[in-house]
Amino acid sequence: MMNKFKKKFSSIDEKSLERRSNTKEERKVKEDLPKVVFSFKDFDVRQIPPGQSYPEWQEKKLLAYMVEKFGEICKCNMVEAQQQRMIKIYGAFPPSSGFRYPQTVIQDKNINWAVVMDIKGQKPRVAGHIIGNVFYVVFLDAEHLFFPSELKHT
Repeated sequence: MMNKFKKKFSSIDEKSLERRSNTKEERKVKEDLPKVVFSFKDFDVRQIPPGQSYPEWQEKKLLAYMVEKFGEICKCNMVEAQQQRMIKIYGAFPPSSGFRYPQTVIQDKNINWAVVMDIKGQKPRVAGHIIGNVFYVVFLDAEHLFFPSELKHT
């Protein structure tokens, strides 16, 4: 009797495995997406000012906050980082930016420009572009000049 029971369920198990192996690749869920990583290869020193250098951010006590924020973001994928309002993606390079399009970055319509927000307050930001799960740091923007917004009067 135990033999029939074992035989019956082992065949179901084999069929189940066979069926799963023949399925199409499923859409990736948020947990399967790669985590955000940062690259500094496109950092633009030609636009200091209006941007700032790493030593300037160290003097303003912003550099440690930036590294801490990057550590938080690297635990997330790009979707989660946006949902948690750590990264804001703008798409095209902002037309009213206080910066010029950098020579370090090839002009490509597939590049999404973005900022890392809330680095020791609302004003300081790290601006850059995103390709896949990589955020390429281009500008340190302590004065919120990369994508200036209009002041809202109430």
